[in-house]
Amino acid sequence: MTNLRSEYETEQRRSKWLRGARCGFLLVVMALAATVTIPRPASAAAVQAPTPAAAPLGLEYHLRIVRPTTHLAEVEIDVAAVTEPTLDFVMPAWSPGRYAIYNFAKNVQEFSAEDLQGHALRWTQPDKETWRVEARDAAGNPIGTLRVRYQVYANDLNGSFSQIDSSHANLDGASIYMYVDGHKPEPIALTVEAPSGWKLASGFSLSTEERHFKAPNYDRLIDTPMEISDALSLDQFQVDGKTFRVVVHSYPGDEDDRGRLLNELTSGVKKIVSSEMAMMPALDFDDYTFLFHFAPDIAAGDGMEHLNSTQIIISRPLSDNGVAEALENAAHEFFHVWNVKRLRPAALGPFDYTREDYTRSLWFAEGVTSYYAYVNLRRSGIWTPKEFLDHMAGEIRTLRGDPGRALASAESSSFHAWFYDRAPQMQETNFANSTISYYNKGALLGMLLDLEIRSRTHGRKSLDDVMRLMYDRFYGAPPSDAPAASATYYLPGRGYEEKDILDALNEVSGSDFTSFFERYVQGVDPLPYDAVLALAGLKLNVSATPGAPPSLGVLTQPADTGVRIVAVRPGGAADRAGLSRDDLLISVDEQSLATESLDDRLKIYPPGAEVPFEVQRHLTRQRIEVKLDPPVPDQYFLRLVPEATSEQVAIRDGWLGRAVTSDE
Repeated sequence: MTNLRSEYETEQRRSKWLRGARCGFLLVVMALAATVTIPRPASAAAVQAPTPAAAPLGLEYHLRIVRPTTHLAEVEIDVAAVTEPTLDFVMPAWSPGRYAIYNFAKNVQEFSAEDLQGHALRWTQPDKETWRVEARDAAGNPIGTLRVRYQVYANDLNGSFSQIDSSHANLDGASIYMYVDGHKPEPIALTVEAPSGWKLASGFSLSTEERHFKAPNYDRLIDTPMEISDALSLDQFQVDGKTFRVVVHSYPGDEDDRGRLLNELTSGVKKIVSSEMAMMPALDFDDYTFLFHFAPDIAAGDGMEHLNSTQIIISRPLSDNGVAEALENAAHEFFHVWNVKRLRPAALGPFDYTREDYTRSLWFAEGVTSYYAYVNLRRSGIWTPKEFLDHMAGEIRTLRGDPGRALASAESSSFHAWFYDRAPQMQETNFANSTISYYNKGALLGMLLDLEIRSRTHGRKSLDDVMRLMYDRFYGAPPSDAPAASATYYLPGRGYEEKDILDALNEVSGSDFTSFFERYVQGVDPLPYDAVLALAGLKLNVSATPGAPPSLGVLTQPADTGVRIVAVRPGGAADRAGLSRDDLLISVDEQSLATESLDDRLKIYPPGAEVPFEVQRHLTRQRIEVKLDPPVPDQYFLRLVPEATSEQVAIRDGWLGRAVTSDE
């Protein structure tokens, strides 16, 4: 998923990494004739499903895509065993995996309710996302059965939304399906109707012709995205007896080279899957589906992890480096099948879909997943050691470019994700100067923790061991001397708290990481790159690009008569001079900024020069003199230290996966 915190993210952020789903078995009162059931996780027998507040309803959902050009989905929900006086049908306000309130109810239209004899039932809306249906007849008796119908408008190709058009239907369950309040744990049967000739790909079934499915509960239903189209490319492979599918939806183009590019994509995905499965415990599914979309006509890519599938959306064609970007995202999303989907913070499943579910651990759930995406791209051979080190250096550069690093900790950025995780902003914010990305800092914390553990244990342990320990403790079978793990109807296992991460680090390393946590996870101390990298015979080199202009300390956007300031860096040259966001810079020393870039105009001045700017503010022009700063360092490299000790070299080689003797 692309993680945009504000309009400035294009300069500050890499793409956010993407998101997943799984469904299992169910018993329904109104059985479907031909159904396919996704196998339950192997350990699902241990799940203690809570007793619903009322008798099971016997829920059947029917989805119809009748006229794709209208971007409308028709949804029908049949309830077979109504005993309650009213039923609340609720549309989620958000979708798991993206921490933002979207209020999917805003795209619901033409809601109606009736009994199965076709008599209309009364309904009201007590709030924006709830439709309350009267479920008794005129005499006050339960009606026994009812049906609701509604339509959903869907025209966003995105990991959280849905899109229906003439080329395909891409469906994210939370944006399509209502749930019956108080009955989310109950099994659901689903039937899908789509245009003739369209194939359906999802984590429900390996068959593209299947149209009848079963989910063990609502959470699992909406955790299974679908791609339906008449133009899908499919490939598959097996690793350790499990089947993996690569499904590609793309628009016309790349025809001459399409076959080679698709083979390259599948080959890369297989390497990633093999590497990550070799690292982590065995998975509890039989098959997994990668849903790739290559859509150069959209503004930003995205993706979302699910229990046995993922959606990865690339905003470029296959041939324009699309495969490389897709593989980088696939490495992140597939690692989520362990970290986030099964090993999960306590707040993340089962979910309250009407409000925010807060956690301080997204730096670990998302950021450490980003780190392991890089690690496994290296281990799989897709990246060289240099490419891996360059990407880690790029993460350091990103965090150092964030003024918010002095204000926001890894934990606080996780907790406040609901403010800026691609959330719509109707008021101006100062996020560019006050926040950081938990993906970015979490990836760097993963690197530092990994190297610290390797050093403290003389190479015997690593962060890999922490991941495996936590997975076994919170999702797999508990140790014999530990109390049995609690479980919910959603999945086996139980969620972890922030303290559990520290406990696992201490246990694996045989040392105390409390101070590290207080300073760098809970606090905002500068990360100790030099000290920790030295443990592996590495050094961070930082410099400015030769010939770079002096720094003004602003982010700008082009305008007709100059450049407009969209962010001012605290303490920088512009800030000291009194320049402000929304100022329009007209000229530098009477040289127009409408005909030449700001950087080109500033290149002729040395750092420390006092330069006059013509500035338009609130339709009034004024002259402001600015004392320029030195160029901003933008070249970050991790280099091998020639005089590293044998132990440092051993740690470095173990980390990089092989002996490296030069900056190859």
